[in-house]
Amino acid sequence: MSVVIINGNRYEIDGILFDKDGTIIDFTLWIRWAETFIDLIDDQATVSYNKSLLAHFLGFSYENHTWDPKGPLAIGSLQDLLTILTLGLYQQGVPWNQAYQVVNDAHQVLEETFAIHEHVKPVNGLVRFLEQAEKLAIKMGVVTSDNYGKAVQHLNALGITNFFSAIVGHDLVYRGKPYPEMVYYACKQLDIAPEKTLIIGDSNGDMILGKKSGVLASIGIVSAPNMQKVHLLDADSIINDYQAITLKEK
Repeated sequence: MSVVIINGNRYEIDGILFDKDGTIIDFTLWIRWAETFIDLIDDQATVSYNKSLLAHFLGFSYENHTWDPKGPLAIGSLQDLLTILTLGLYQQGVPWNQAYQVVNDAHQVLEETFAIHEHVKPVNGLVRFLEQAEKLAIKMGVVTSDNYGKAVQHLNALGITNFFSAIVGHDLVYRGKPYPEMVYYACKQLDIAPEKTLIIGDSNGDMILGKKSGVLASIGIVSAPNMQKVHLLDADSIINDYQAITLKEK
């Protein structure tokens, strides 16, 4: 067992579960991904539509490159995003069947051409923190709304997959966040109890996930310099980066 100190609070833990996007990976990757996706939809579409409105539906600003931490891009699954974009085209006058094909064709092109490794970078202080946790034999896992295969791809791009003994994607559970199944699945793989585990995430859905699954504490992270913290209503503590956490042997 190890001791974690966050904002003066002391936790005795066996493990840590991390959300992925905005918690491990700097979220600006997904702004660029979403912008490219909408550009590709524009290439595929045969009718005019408002690109900024599509971005709004996803929860980010096409012009300002900012995002809503409560929005679908920050929290939703890939299938959520595909459905929202299809609906966004439909609401702008594109027949549903055509909108569905345009979005899915654009996504296929995106999958084939978007170079994740050119945009992915870790949240500040992450790698050093993972190294410290590994030395203390803290068991670590990832619980993400992304699919398992994509999660592994992104962790590989950062070269940090080896730190995590459990990686749980949205596609591996019956009900994703904020239902507790992901935490139970990960803790079983790690052979740790939820009540001896911290969860770290950038959305209030992650905080609620922690509460519903009975983890020791839900830690919110707000890594974007100008991002507000008010959305993390259910966080037990909030940090801006991993340098704010102290790890010690018990």
